[in-house]
Amino acid sequence: MGDVFNPYEAPRADGQAGAGHAFAGDLVDATRGVRFANLLIDSFFRGVLGAAIGLIATTAKEPGRTALLGFASMISYYLFFEAVLGATPGKMITRTRVVSVDGSKPSFMQILGRTFSRFVPFEPFSFFSSTQEGWHDRWSRTRVVRR
Repeated sequence: MGDVFNPYEAPRADGQAGAGHAFAGDLVDATRGVRFANLLIDSFFRGVLGAAIGLIATTAKEPGRTALLGFASMISYYLFFEAVLGATPGKMITRTRVVSVDGSKPSFMQILGRTFSRFVPFEPFSFFSSTQEGWHDRWSRTRVVRR
């Protein structure tokens, strides 16, 4: 099967197995189809989380706070999975990962920027441009790459 690719691995000297895979030019961007699959999978998991939070809010007789809790759950979902694990459940399933444009691990501020960029109206339609990156990628200077 060959070497396992690790985008966070330190560069290797020429002649070593897997040399050159740590450089940004060697990272393979996820395709639009894979990115769409990530969206669908993550939407499902966020929906389950949102339904659980809504059920708890309704049971606690606080239905007016459901929208606020839903907003907070989406922020928490992306911040936790992308900042701590480097990938959401959708990205884990499709074997992709978030990296900085230079191929390094993204900073917390980049992940925070990615997360809040998702709330911009029509942001999902930014993938219809000629590039395969969304606004949340471009504005946070991150990429989604295959593992």
